[in-house]
Amino acid sequence: MKRMKKIVSILLAMVMVLGMSLTVFATEGGGDVTSPGTSNTPDEGSGSRAGDNTETPGSVPHTYEIYQIFTGDYADGVLSNIKWGQNGTGTEGEKVETSVLDELEAVKDATSDTTKLAVIQKYTNLNSNPIRTGSETTYTELPVGYYLVKDKDGSLTGTNVGYTLYVTQVVNGTLTFTPKADVPTTDKKIVEGADKVDTNEASIGDEVNYEITGTMPSNIADYKTYYYMFTDTLSKGLTYKENSIKVTVNGVDVTKYFYKGVGTYNETTGTTIEVGILDLKALSLLTDPSVGEIIEDTEVVLTYKATLNENAVIAGDGNPNDVKLSYSNDPNNSGNGSTTPPENPNKPTPTHPTGETPKIEVVTYTTELTILKTDEDNKFLPGVEFTLTGNGVNIVLVTEETFTEAADGEYWKLKDGTYTTTAPIVADDETDNTADYESTTTKYKKTTSVVAKGNTETKTDVVGTVKADGTVTFKGLGAGEYTITEIKTLPGYNTIDPITFTLTFNAETKTFASNNDKVTVGTDNMLDTSIVNQKGSLLPSTGGIGTTIFYVVGGILVIGAGILLVAKKRMSNR
Repeated sequence: MKRMKKIVSILLAMVMVLGMSLTVFATEGGGDVTSPGTSNTPDEGSGSRAGDNTETPGSVPHTYEIYQIFTGDYADGVLSNIKWGQNGTGTEGEKVETSVLDELEAVKDATSDTTKLAVIQKYTNLNSNPIRTGSETTYTELPVGYYLVKDKDGSLTGTNVGYTLYVTQVVNGTLTFTPKADVPTTDKKIVEGADKVDTNEASIGDEVNYEITGTMPSNIADYKTYYYMFTDTLSKGLTYKENSIKVTVNGVDVTKYFYKGVGTYNETTGTTIEVGILDLKALSLLTDPSVGEIIEDTEVVLTYKATLNENAVIAGDGNPNDVKLSYSNDPNNSGNGSTTPPENPNKPTPTHPTGETPKIEVVTYTTELTILKTDEDNKFLPGVEFTLTGNGVNIVLVTEETFTEAADGEYWKLKDGTYTTTAPIVADDETDNTADYESTTTKYKKTTSVVAKGNTETKTDVVGTVKADGTVTFKGLGAGEYTITEIKTLPGYNTIDPITFTLTFNAETKTFASNNDKVTVGTDNMLDTSIVNQKGSLLPSTGGIGTTIFYVVGGILVIGAGILLVAKKRMSNR
């Protein structure tokens, strides 16, 4: 009898020690086995700036499953006479083997919750029906016992979601717990010198520098391995600059350990860039370079460059570039532990649950200048040429008209170098206009095309010719100082003085502005100017008697001669 009492006392002491080490055991009402949950509010600046309907971390309802591992007698937060529960791996109602209690006792001093849970899970039948399911964090009228709480597999969808670490707890009727779940965030900026902005302006041909920053979840220590993948999408107006990707972790260059996949450019969908690693925590095993531990404060920084190309959207919605981050989101199912990461790995394929952040978008804007060229009678003046000079000129798109000989053409070429759809008239009277035409038999066909001009320099001249509709347009301009110069004027007209203006961009309102009233910015965020050529003056002549007197005298002489002729004839008849 004394021997039996001694064995019971030893078992009771072991259970008490196990209870105090594995969990923060509840008094009436329960408690939390893990450290208190951290705030799931995203850092300022994270989340989508594009306005898409996404969830903030923690706002997605969880579906919890409650598993009963052990039952027993409850006193002062401790279970005695421990038996297998409904969801234990042993036979329900039978006494728990001493070997099981010994193994649980062996991990009581472990500092990691995941280490403890690895043992506890061995004795939990997660394939059985849970004793309770719900979205609350408090459950009442539960039988006395030892319980495990987990998110239902596959229950979390959408963005910014993470599964909670399993919670284990001794319960005396009421189970109350604080979920321990968190997710990383990502942010993206355009880097311009010392500034990091969400919107900017650029000329076609300009480089745009991007910086993407990813953070860690507060419970990163609960993961054995951690998948981490950026997916970045460049719109059609942006071209990725080859070999410009760089990745740093804790400030250390680890580019060679990340997968770098750049898709083929598509004129409709743009380019997709993927940069990631199968196990971010594996970087802590490196000695050269030494990254150090991957902890809550660790940041992953991705930088690369792109060029604004000839397919850029002019004004309007601009040229967006967005990124999202995919990440491990279930610390209970995160692999078996890290191994040294390989260099230049293939695309990682995670085998564990993952989530993703909302997309973060930045936008680059560019604009255009349209010149309307007329005379004072509002007649279009095609053929006039202008240069656009400025430090915001790089590559500029100019719409041009080309005329080629064609039997079925509808244009004729005039001697002043312009073209007309009015056919020449061959006649013996004043309607004949063939003198104005270079040829009365050769016809021309007009082809309109967009031509890229410029020297990809910080300052250059671009020439544009006024079309038949009286306009010439320079597309793909960023902020800068510009000068419009007329370099070819039609005969009979005066050349204008150059027009200089400064183009600025407001990142907050995403609009361009001009400091010269002659060049205005419309509601479409594009520039317009109307330039009128004045005709040359008909100057007075001096130093001669003019021609009128000759006409008058000549007429008098003719009339006089006629009179003399008639008089002479009459005299002869007499």
